[in-house]
Amino acid sequence: MAIANPTILIMMTTYNGEEFLIQQIESICQQSYSNWQLVVRDDGSSDQTLAILNTYAEKDARIQVVQNQTDYHGAYPNFWGLVAYCKQLKAYDYYMFADQDDVWDKDKLEVYMDFCSDKGLNEPLLVYGDMRIIDGDGQVTSNSLEANLGIAYTNAISTFFAHKVHGCNSFFNRCLFELALPLSPEEPEAKYVSHDNYYTKFAALLGQVYYLPRPMMSYRRYGTNVTSQHAYDFRVKRILKRISRIDSLAKDHALTYNQTLVAINRMRSLPLTQNQQKFLMQVELIIKRGGWFALYHVQMAKVDWGKPVKNISRKLLLLTKLYRQYTN
Repeated sequence: MAIANPTILIMMTTYNGEEFLIQQIESICQQSYSNWQLVVRDDGSSDQTLAILNTYAEKDARIQVVQNQTDYHGAYPNFWGLVAYCKQLKAYDYYMFADQDDVWDKDKLEVYMDFCSDKGLNEPLLVYGDMRIIDGDGQVTSNSLEANLGIAYTNAISTFFAHKVHGCNSFFNRCLFELALPLSPEEPEAKYVSHDNYYTKFAALLGQVYYLPRPMMSYRRYGTNVTSQHAYDFRVKRILKRISRIDSLAKDHALTYNQTLVAINRMRSLPLTQNQQKFLMQVELIIKRGGWFALYHVQMAKVDWGKPVKNISRKLLLLTKLYRQYTN
């Protein structure tokens, strides 16, 4: 049964984000769906970020600002600290993450709400959509991240090998928020486990993941933000260049697999079905054994990393086992 006027909690972290923060908060405040709350956790900004946040919080009662006063700093620990804080708040119907430098389309919340209106509430659910990419000047550099990378959802097992979901464009229900076992900021793993893909794995194993094939926001990529080093052009020339630096590529994929192994370890503390336990064992064996064993099983399971060139490079890494020297 659909909920009347569902509540949404938006979780944002900030750090020295004065350049683009106003535009992002304005895009949230101007959403066509208005029954939301925004909690922002600042990580000790030295610019005008905190002043900007406090100004908006004074004007809009839906906005709350908290500060990271712990010894655990950085993009991921700050998000995990924010999650821990939000766990103590009243329960909301839906939850979202937000970055400090993007721009949301005016109907982003409304589209997600409409899509979820006929979905069940008793199992974990996560929805994400396409995004256009903009640069530091707000100019569109790509109309579709799906066209660039192939981020559409294919199957559950692919979420454990490919990070296609960006937290800033995901929307998930209370059931997922309560079931996914969060990391604590003081844990060593909190430095490298991304919250977005972590929650996606729980949804894929325990419930449902959906992809909406339309841009929901403008995703800003520029020189100093957290994911600026991520490439969004997968032409053959670039792939060949990456393969020529095979050790760096191996480290990148080892990080993805380390995040998966952390998630699997947490999931095993839940009351899983026999099929879910077998699923996790299969993923873990593929990562830990690599080689022809891994190549055969990802092929049989139809693991999909996105564009064909991405699938080729990822399978090559599994076959060579070069990533294993960097996995936990």
